[in-house]
Amino acid sequence: MQRSPLSSFAPKRLKDIPAIPVAVALMVVALVSFLAIFAFFVAQGIEQTSRRLEERAHNSVQIVSTNARWLREVAQQTLRRIDLALGPAMLSTPEQLVPVLEGIPPGAEIYIVDAEARTLYSSVPEADDVSVTDRQYFTELREDAKFHVSSLLISRLTGDQIFVFSKRVEREGQFAGAIMISFSTSILADFWATLQVEGASTISLLRSDGMLIARYPPTDGPLDLSDYVLFTDYLPQANSGIYPATSPVDDVERIVSYQHIPGTEIVAIASVDAGAAWEAFRRNVLIVFLIVSPIIVGLAVGSIWIVRLLYRDAARQHELEASLAENVLLFREIHHRVKNNLQSVQSLVRMQNIPESTKLDLQSRFAAMAAMHEHIYKRDAYADIVASEFVPSVVEPVLATYGSFAKLDYDVDPVRIDRDHGTPFALLLSELITNALKYAFPGGRAGRIRIELKALDNERCRLVVEDDGIGFSPAGATSSMGMRLIKAIVAQLNGTYRFAEHAGTRFEADLALQHAARLDFSEHGPAPASASTVSPG
Repeated sequence: MQRSPLSSFAPKRLKDIPAIPVAVALMVVALVSFLAIFAFFVAQGIEQTSRRLEERAHNSVQIVSTNARWLREVAQQTLRRIDLALGPAMLSTPEQLVPVLEGIPPGAEIYIVDAEARTLYSSVPEADDVSVTDRQYFTELREDAKFHVSSLLISRLTGDQIFVFSKRVEREGQFAGAIMISFSTSILADFWATLQVEGASTISLLRSDGMLIARYPPTDGPLDLSDYVLFTDYLPQANSGIYPATSPVDDVERIVSYQHIPGTEIVAIASVDAGAAWEAFRRNVLIVFLIVSPIIVGLAVGSIWIVRLLYRDAARQHELEASLAENVLLFREIHHRVKNNLQSVQSLVRMQNIPESTKLDLQSRFAAMAAMHEHIYKRDAYADIVASEFVPSVVEPVLATYGSFAKLDYDVDPVRIDRDHGTPFALLLSELITNALKYAFPGGRAGRIRIELKALDNERCRLVVEDDGIGFSPAGATSSMGMRLIKAIVAQLNGTYRFAEHAGTRFEADLALQHAARLDFSEHGPAPASASTVSPG
């Protein structure tokens, strides 16, 4: 046998191993992996910080909205009670109004004016000196509005920032005056204190037309925000939501949550300061980076150490690969030589002066064994053989030996056959096909042979070989060489077999084609054969 092909499997010299590129690649991979993980956690931190800001803004606007709804309800109920207490002539004395005014929020002020805006009652002294004829909370009522919520106002009596709820008063179907209740914008400080927000966070109440009602911390004065993004983009699409924005009041970046209070003209706003949260996040990222920086150095050192190991193992790997390739080549050569020797034996049989039928039997058996070795070395199947590929390679040479034109039908599962069971299985197939060709189709008539191999649940296999020939009586051939060989092979494969009634001849066998599936005869003995089963002997 020529050994020159093995030169291609010789181990590489150590200087041929690309250690430096591998080292660089490992260091780059390690660094990129670290940066990717770090970037992932940074992205997670950004997402969590944004989510916390949005949750805080959403929770805050719920509280502001609830308080604003309560404030409006208190104002409406107070104004209705006062209207009823005034009576038809609107001549109630202050003493008559005292029970009605009990329970109004601290700091709220009451004003009552007639149709000419003359003061009938005021909880603030010197109200007579101030005219409200130009105030929208009076003019709107005079123009037939039933209820009005003012924008942010500067009180003409105290100079404080206030907002007013007012109610139209009618007597006998005519405008008779107005009742007003005013609140200082400082009432929002109490709302703000319950939110547990920090930094430059704010809360606001706005009218649906964009006019500011109140804000905490307070602004310098009234504001028209109708051109603000809330009223141009967000409110037309949804009555509530969250968005990031820079405040038009103080240019601070905040997360804004808004909610239009159902059934009212009030929009509640909670703006959470994003700067403090993001500053804390950046500080935490810097701390984490300083903590994990040693990991980068560790990765670099580890990469160098791993490369040295790879440098050493690569040489060993090349040696093993070369040894494996040589062994594979030797296996191929062995099986090829065995196959050639079997073919030589076939040639010697043909030269012997023995009956022709005996020659054909021997040739078919040797052909089956040769087919197995040829199948092994052509497919490098040195451990297990795949039955769906192996069966045709055994059967078809037998047909060629007898010069038969019988048709073959295969129904073979891809069962694994180990190398120790390959030869007896091939001989069994060869013997069964030989019997069919010799006895099933007399006179050279055409016929059909069906071969089936199916995996069973108990890690065994069922082999079926049937033909549509003239039939066969196994009772009359129990002493023939073929039957003795079938019995011996089935026993070697730890199986049982039987010839079943069929329109022709049908052979069925339950076989073990793997070592793991072998029956245990050491304690219990073989499984008993049924009445229709021929013992493997």
